[in-house]
Order: sequence, then structure tokens, then C-alpha cells
Amino acid sequence: MAQLFFGLFSIFLFHSSYLMSSGYKPAPLDLSGMKLSPMQEALVDHLAENAHNIWARDRIRQGWTYGIQQDLKNHKNPRLVPYSLLDERTKKSNRDSLREAVRTMLGYGYHIETPDTDHAENKQVRLFRTEKSYAVTSGKWYFEFEVLTAGEMKVGWAQLGVRPDVPLGSDDQAYIFDGHKAQRCHQGGEQFGRPWLRGDVVGCLIDLNDCYMMFTINGEILLDDSGSEFAFHDFAIREGFVPICSVGLGHVARLNLGKDVTKLKFFPICGLQEGFEPFAVYMNRDVTLWFSKRLAQFTPITPNKGQFEMVLHQ
Repeated sequence: MAQLFFGLFSIFLFHSSYLMSSGYKPAPLDLSGMKLSPMQEALVDHLAENAHNIWARDRIRQGWTYGIQQDLKNHKNPRLVPYSLLDERTKKSNRDSLREAVRTMLGYGYHIETPDTDHAENKQVRLFRTEKSYAVTSGKWYFEFEVLTAGEMKVGWAQLGVRPDVPLGSDDQAYIFDGHKAQRCHQGGEQFGRPWLRGDVVGCLIDLNDCYMMFTINGEILLDDSGSEFAFHDFAIREGFVPICSVGLGHVARLNLGKDVTKLKFFPICGLQEGFEPFAVYMNRDVTLWFSKRLAQFTPITPNKGQFEMVLHQ
């Protein structure tokens, strides 16, 4: 029994130290504390699918075909199917190995960025929103978006989970008016209101007490096809909402969050009378904006006492 115990203890020590009798001791990177971002996890999924397609292509070249069970003699394999049809155990195995490869690259100091052409619709578009600490969870709020070039831009309200690499309004995190296409956008778009023109001022209103949003152009409330003035209603508040907009290449807009109420052009007409308040009216410090396609950066709004002019150049 003592000899058995000593033998097991020796094996334990060997595996704990990873030291071979020759003196070789493997020393891989310590990646135990490294977690991948959602974008990097998406990359792992793409790599896993591509690796499967490479494997399947090579097997087919060698004469393998699909079979319910693996048959080495007759060159049949049940995994010769599209990646989406693989069993979850196989997918997980593929992802785990490639996740380790991605983590290793990051551990060596490499940076992984998604390409600018991942979404044709979102190509060369930047998002602008207030930093999450400004999120509102109650009350009635208003801000304005002045259209200086009548091109590809969107504006509205977003929850804190909004991602800069996802076209604005295509997921469940943002509630958007696209005046370029005359659409309201939330998990897709549908016709709403009218197209904006150069010089138009869009009012963005949110009532977090009764849970509805409205949009105006030059003080006129936009209506949907049924005649309702609510662009969105009965939404979940969760961690709150912040103003957000996106600007396409070569286009210009002016965002006024209302720190200086006198510079809001249509608030007395369509906001004040209904009990709404300018979004930044109680803010003593300059509002911080998050702007990027993917990487979060912050900057204070200092010119024009709360107005921020956005221009996206090549």
C-alpha cells in the first residue's frame, strides 16, 4: 500500500511540475485570466466554421462521402455536412481549440480588429452616443438632431448593450428614426414619417413613465401608417436609455442635447408643452460622447455650450 501511495504521489508531482526526466519543462503562456470579447468570440465561431469547411473539402477530394456512421474502409464520415448541421459536441470541440489559438495570439500582444467591410450597409459609418453613466430610467426627455447634409444618418435612443459593430436599429438595443429612408428601425426597419431634408431639425422624445417614443421634424410629430404618433411603445427600460446617432461618410449633423435650453430650436413647441425636459438640462459638466465603429473612446463636448457637430471624413 505504501509503495502504491508513493507511486501515485510521484505521478502527481510529475504532472504538477511538468518536468520530464530529460530536464524539459513545458512553459506555455498563462492565459487563465484572459477572456475574449463578444467580437473575438464571433471570430472564434467564424474560424471554427472555416476550419470545418477546409477539413470537409480535403476529405471530399480524397474520395470521402457522407455516412450515418464512420466507415474508414469505405471512406464515409457522418461529419461531412454543413457546419450548421454538426452536433453541438463537435462544434464545441472546434471552438475550444480555436479559442485557445486566438487567446494565444492576444497573449503574445497581437491585436485583432474586425474589417471595415463586415457590413455593407454599415461600411464607413460611425456611431455617437452619450456615455453610459448618463442613462435615464425615468422621466420624459428630449434632444435635437439637426440635419446639415441630407444623407445616410440615423438618430434615436439606445440601451446600454448597443454595439458599434452592428448596424444601428438592426438589433433589439436601439430605437431609431432613419430620415434618409423614412423608416423607424428596431430589429429591422419599416416605413415611418417622411424623409428629412437638409436643414431639418429632428426632435427625439422618450417618455419612460408611459414607455413610448416620438420623433418630430421641425416641430411636427411624425406618424406611422395607422396615424399613431408613437414610433415605439411598451418597451423594456432595463438599465436605461441614452441618445444615439450614426453618421455616414461625408455627412454632417449637429447634435444638441439641451445643456443650453435656449439653443434648442423646437423644444418650446413639441417638448416643453408636454412636460418633456432637455436631456442635458441638469448636467453641470460637459457631456461625454462615445464615438467609434468598434472601439469605445470618450471626449467632452466643449464648443458651443453643449452642441456637437459631427463630420465623418474619408
